[in-house]
Amino acid sequence: MNNVKINSKNIGTIFALTLLIPANYGADLFGINLEDLPLIFLFLVLLMQKIKNFNLTNFDKVFYTFLICFIIYTSFISSEFTIFNQINLRFYFYFLLGFLCIDSIEKNKESLLEVFNQLWIVMLANFFLVIFQLQLPGTIDGWVLNNSGSINPFTSGRLGGFQGGGPNVIGIFCSVYALICINNLTTSDNFKKYFFTNKFNTAFLLIALLNLYLTFSRGSYLAFFVGLTLILYFSKNIDKSSKIKIFSIGLIFSLGIIYFYPSIFLKQSNRSFLNSLGINNVEIISGSGGGNYIKKVYKDYLITLDDDVLNEEFNIVYDDNELITKENQNKELEDSPAEGFLKFKFDYRDSFLPRSIISFYYSNDGLNWNQIGSNHTSGLVIDLIENTSFFEVGGWADGQSPGGSYLDGFIKKVIVNAGNNKKEINFTEDNRDKDYFIYLPMSNQYYDNRNDGKIVYKDDAIKLKRPRSYWIALPNENNISGEDFEIIIQLKLDNIPKGNETLFSQSSILSNDGNINNQSWKWSIIDGRMYFFWVDDIVSGYSNFLGGQSLRSGKLIFNNGKFDSSISEFTLSQYDEITTSHNGFLTMSVEYGLLPVLIIVISILYLILKNINKENTLEIVIFSMLITQNLTNDLIYAPDVSIYFWLVPIFLLKRTLKN
Repeated sequence: MNNVKINSKNIGTIFALTLLIPANYGADLFGINLEDLPLIFLFLVLLMQKIKNFNLTNFDKVFYTFLICFIIYTSFISSEFTIFNQINLRFYFYFLLGFLCIDSIEKNKESLLEVFNQLWIVMLANFFLVIFQLQLPGTIDGWVLNNSGSINPFTSGRLGGFQGGGPNVIGIFCSVYALICINNLTTSDNFKKYFFTNKFNTAFLLIALLNLYLTFSRGSYLAFFVGLTLILYFSKNIDKSSKIKIFSIGLIFSLGIIYFYPSIFLKQSNRSFLNSLGINNVEIISGSGGGNYIKKVYKDYLITLDDDVLNEEFNIVYDDNELITKENQNKELEDSPAEGFLKFKFDYRDSFLPRSIISFYYSNDGLNWNQIGSNHTSGLVIDLIENTSFFEVGGWADGQSPGGSYLDGFIKKVIVNAGNNKKEINFTEDNRDKDYFIYLPMSNQYYDNRNDGKIVYKDDAIKLKRPRSYWIALPNENNISGEDFEIIIQLKLDNIPKGNETLFSQSSILSNDGNINNQSWKWSIIDGRMYFFWVDDIVSGYSNFLGGQSLRSGKLIFNNGKFDSSISEFTLSQYDEITTSHNGFLTMSVEYGLLPVLIIVISILYLILKNINKENTLEIVIFSMLITQNLTNDLIYAPDVSIYFWLVPIFLLKRTLKN
């Protein structure tokens, strides 16, 4: 092993090859799988060379001091005593591997960029993956189908890559390599000539950009934009006026892309919500321990799963004292009558952004409102089908409340705020056939108390019946399509709605003014969760919806006769949601405490400032891209990215001590 010669190109090739080995293949011996073997081989070779040619330098002293302090802190101070924690060991390993790689590269006077240059292997392999749409066993690996049935790579799915981590991980590699190719162009004497003469660079630039686009990773897009901006700023071959023009054109182009393809960039994301959960679990020194982020932050969600499922799927076991929340939640969910107010709010356009926002609220006095979950958006402006027929309280036996389910209780009041118009309907017996109407199912024939049954009123509220008995119609005097509006209902329910039940809708197809109407939208509650359904075209019907099962949705519950809300139960389908949407440094803060993360981040910023505007510009730009995406995805916890991530700060440390 001592005779094996390792240079920066060999290191880059080994790193690249690990990105072509699917994750978690192998014996899983102490967390080690097939994709780890090339790195372990490289580590052993570099370690033997280091021992053979050992010479204690300032670089060695500073790094060893940091590593020993980090090991002591993570093993003995920040959390319970754990030496053989897999996550801790991976951090130690990647720190050491990065140190040995930089030590070897610097001693041989080679370039760190050569390591990143070998990503062309990854670009080519993933290009074939796109062409042949190869699917891998993982749910977010390989070519990830979107169930559209199309074979067009631009519409049939997205690129998840061979490595673990899915689109966000392969996305950052595509953006980094594309930037390297662009840097080769901008630093050439004649970049137009270089573009046509250096066919390798041009071809792989186009391949990397295509792969990047097909990841549909917004974090990777943002990282690429940051890298491109910094390359433009630091370029010496482009004058200031040209930089301003290029940046302005690029900014306008980016805004245009966001405007015309808002669903890619403006669709709802759980990241801010999930990050807020993480922030609430950060302490200064103590942490949950390596690998315990999910167990700590999502405890209130995970305990809704069966204990056996939790252990089998996540390898998580909670102590009895940690399950008190589950017992309290079950008490809150007992069936009992409750009354209050519910509100649905529709914002047609989110300020200057081309997207619609919907949100749900509850109140127990009609004045103080509490949101149920968070805002929801598809990333697009929702143009509701114009409907001039009646508003409906509940469904009317045409499929609005599937399965024969219905709201069990009394409704007292409805308030419709649309534009500058506000209308309040009180469901008293005296107001019948004035402010509201009661019709037979699927018709506009008046409900006759004598022949069809008695309508029950109580405390100036009307009892809700199955839509197959009658339906309640409200006059619709305004077209609310293309406007902001909100619906408020005051009601008393006998129990938490268990089925798919319509609260309020604009779905009657009856002709109220001679016009032909189509179903438009409905506000529903399904097992306590709020949904907004709308119709884009009549053939597809109610195929579009927002709200529902997401962690950010929340759930309506009853608490001592009043409305309240709680977190939504967790399902196994949400596993990817809670494992890919973290800020990497935030994850580290929860597991190890805020103090060590602050020290690491401040040290990294210091190293960047000490080396900026020198010959290390491209390395700093690449690292800025990695940091940018690490703010939205925990890249430092993704083994495939971590091996690249820590190379640059260790390299900057070496250069700083050298200078």
